[in-house]
Amino acid sequence: MNQPNYPNIVLALAGICQALECVRSIARTGEADPTDVEIMLESVLKTNADKAEDIYKNHKYLHTGFKVLTEQLSGNKADADFGRYLVGVLNLAKRFLSDSKMQEVMASRVKQANRLHEYHEGINHDLIEQLANIYKDTISTYSAKIQVTGNGRYLEQSANQAKIRALLLAAIRSAVLWDQVGGKKRQFIFSKNKILQTAKAYLA
Repeated sequence: MNQPNYPNIVLALAGICQALECVRSIARTGEADPTDVEIMLESVLKTNADKAEDIYKNHKYLHTGFKVLTEQLSGNKADADFGRYLVGVLNLAKRFLSDSKMQEVMASRVKQANRLHEYHEGINHDLIEQLANIYKDTISTYSAKIQVTGNGRYLEQSANQAKIRALLLAAIRSAVLWDQVGGKKRQFIFSKNKILQTAKAYLA
């Protein structure tokens, strides 16, 4: 039996955490770190990376994700909303991975979004809307939902709603990677220290 590849497992977990931290921040304050947002949204479009790290350009761009992951697992700043989002994303990704028709739809729509990204040479409002609509038409159709909580003033703004949906799509993308590199929920219990050590090594 192969040993789990913890560097890749923790890298994917940091991707999920960074996307969800951006969601949490927008829901509560109306904004999130623009570089963190850009890295996560671009990760959705990277479907043929040679290695896991390439999806996020470089592990250094996941600093926020590693930091949040260590905080959640060490219990220093564990947040109930965040834990709920994480479980929700992992469950939705599992459902998506067993749904080949939805995977075909997703692949086709992401290809279209990639063309828009190349045309504009970056992330802009139109691309965020397109990614939000992909989430709405695919993952959001499953019965299980991720209920995002925060400040109503920010959550009611359509631009924030689009950004949150696009970032939830990015979280699902990282959760799919997590599954592909051997991530398992039981590792949170039996290998928690190994995950923490690996995340701290990335932060060093």
